[in-house]
Amino acid sequence: MNVMNNMKKGLLLGAAWLFFGGGSPAMAIDLYGFASYWDKGDADGKMGIGFGVSQSVFSEHLRLDGRIHFVEKSDLGGGDDLTMVPIDLGAQLHLSPGAPFNPYALGGISFIYADADRTDIDSSFGAYLGGGLEWAPFSMLSVFGELVYRCHELDGGRHGDLDVSGVTGNVGLRIGF
Repeated sequence: MNVMNNMKKGLLLGAAWLFFGGGSPAMAIDLYGFASYWDKGDADGKMGIGFGVSQSVFSEHLRLDGRIHFVEKSDLGGGDDLTMVPIDLGAQLHLSPGAPFNPYALGGISFIYADADRTDIDSSFGAYLGGGLEWAPFSMLSVFGELVYRCHELDGGRHGDLDVSGVTGNVGLRIGF
C-alpha cells in the first residue's frame, strides 16, 4: 500500500514538473503588445489595445497564452457606450517554431469584464478560436497578425442578452526571452 502511494506521488510530481516546463527544451517566455479591431454582433466594431505573455510547455510547438484587451466606448445605440476588458487564457499551437514564418492556431476561454454607461450589463465567460502568422526578422523580436473569432454573450442590456461574438484582428510585436 505504501509503495502504491509513493508511486502515485511520484507520478503526480513528474506530471506537474512536465506541465510547468521541466520537460521543455526551450523555456522561452514571450511578452507582446498589439493593436486590435473587434467587429461585434450587437455593438459597433471598435479599435483597442492588448498585452500578453506566453510560455512554451512540453516543446516549442505548444505555448500557454494569457492576454488582456482594452476596448472602450463601443456604441450600443441610444447614447449608450460599452467598455469591455477581455481576459484570455488559452494555448497556441505553432507549426514551425524557429522558422522565419511561423503559422499557428490559438484558442481558449475568456472572461469579459463589461460596463455600459446607461445599461446594466453583466460580465461573463466565453471562448475564442483563431489562427495567426508570426514573422521573425530578428532572433528576439517578431511581428504577428491574427484573426480570432470570439463567442460571447453578455447578460443584460435593453433588449435582453447582448451578443458580442465576432471576428477580432490583432497586429503586434512580440519579444522573446
